[in-house]
Amino acid sequence: MNKYKVGIIGLGVGEKHLKKFKQIKGCEIISIYDKNIKKLKVISKKYKIRYCKNENEIFKDNQINLVSIASYDGDHYSHASKAILNNKNVFIEKPAFTSIKECLKIKKILKNRDIGIFSNLVLRTSDRFISLKKRIKKNFFGKIYFIEADYNYGRLEKIISGWRSKIKNYSVTLGGGIHLIDLILFLLGKKIVKVRAVGNKIVTGKKSTFNDFVSAELILENNAILKINSNFGCVYPHFHKLNIYGTKKTFENHFNYEKIFKKRNKNIFQKIRSKYLPKDKGALIPYFLKNLSNRKQKRKLINDMFRTLSVCFAIEKSLKNNSSVKVKYIKV
Repeated sequence: MNKYKVGIIGLGVGEKHLKKFKQIKGCEIISIYDKNIKKLKVISKKYKIRYCKNENEIFKDNQINLVSIASYDGDHYSHASKAILNNKNVFIEKPAFTSIKECLKIKKILKNRDIGIFSNLVLRTSDRFISLKKRIKKNFFGKIYFIEADYNYGRLEKIISGWRSKIKNYSVTLGGGIHLIDLILFLLGKKIVKVRAVGNKIVTGKKSTFNDFVSAELILENNAILKINSNFGCVYPHFHKLNIYGTKKTFENHFNYEKIFKKRNKNIFQKIRSKYLPKDKGALIPYFLKNLSNRKQKRKLINDMFRTLSVCFAIEKSLKNNSSVKVKYIKV
């Protein structure tokens, strides 16, 4: 008997979710839905899975106990809230939600419900970054005082055309930089207390209504400084740049390897080959399922998701107000 009966909404990235769920023992995909009926029918036939005429069929299906949501960002709150109200666990693409108001409503809906929800922030599953987290915990780098991270998207066409271009206030932080914010919080286990952000749309100009570049300075509770750039229009491959500066050593992320610098003022480093990118877009799903059986771990996942979103919202507020902003954390 399959433990998780799954419904999937949105079949862009959602098709990758589908492939992963099909590989996992104990999961059965019951039905799927997408606004694009042609795509919906093609995928239904391809994988021999029943399709729904509307998403509400998934929410009302009593045998489904987990909903995978990969719809457009603006639909995430509506879909997640309906799933939770129908007592279904939720695995949701990033950003899970697009405002503090939505998060607070979800927090209220979750009250007194034993439901798990987590966002697909896949860098947590990278072999390289899991190893990096262990070394940080062992004080391998000494005291970390500065981290520089760039989310280089390098796919200009995706923000001047397609669904992103139709969102007046699309956020490149919520849409991309969120991966590095979550990764750094995951690696360090410390709170970000204050942010200051600036942005521009020099690359896209009149073709866009939102900033295509945002740079945020973030202060940790131990006074270490982070600089995170969300760079969507760059002439550069899609890449997560990450430099970590400690009092003993420095880490530098590269496509096929990492560099560890051990000497000051000398170009001497150790090159370590390791897997940087997660195996696929569904790589976080087994981790999510594993934690669903533990109430304490479920709460931790929810709070991790809210923690990352809280920092993103502080960056958006700083941009809007042109001022430093204290991070106010949402927690269940």
